[in-house]
Amino acid sequence: MCHKFVCAIVISSILVTNINCYDSKYDNVNLDEIFKSTRLLNNYINCLKNVGPCTPDAKELKELLPDALESECRHCTEKQKISAERVINFVVDNRPADFKVLESIYDPAGEYRRKFLRDHPNFHDQGDDAASDATTEKPDDQPAATAATGEEA
Repeated sequence: MCHKFVCAIVISSILVTNINCYDSKYDNVNLDEIFKSTRLLNNYINCLKNVGPCTPDAKELKELLPDALESECRHCTEKQKISAERVINFVVDNRPADFKVLESIYDPAGEYRRKFLRDHPNFHDQGDDAASDATTEKPDDQPAATAATGEEA
């Protein structure tokens, strides 16, 4: 009798945990395939940027993204957490202009940027953007002051 009771509690806790998670049907999406396909990646990004049509999965992602960001992926499965980190890092590293647009839509205050990208090598806090732009935009043959002001020092 006690064994059945313990099994019932374990099964109930598993069900409650799964109820609080997003649907796991996309847990095995091949992200590398999407990353390698400009067409697929553009479709997802354009949907999220509100400039293109959404496939059913992109639409679902778009609907869940605000909650996932706000809750720090509390309702994500472990695979979804890993995938989310991979996607964010890929977009930051390979599509920075798109990342800026997406950030302006989904994180205008930069709150989630600080949470999710704190340890990312390409992360610059909002206050650091101007300083990093001045040093990264200068031509190799000009000193930093010349590149930033356009005048010789």
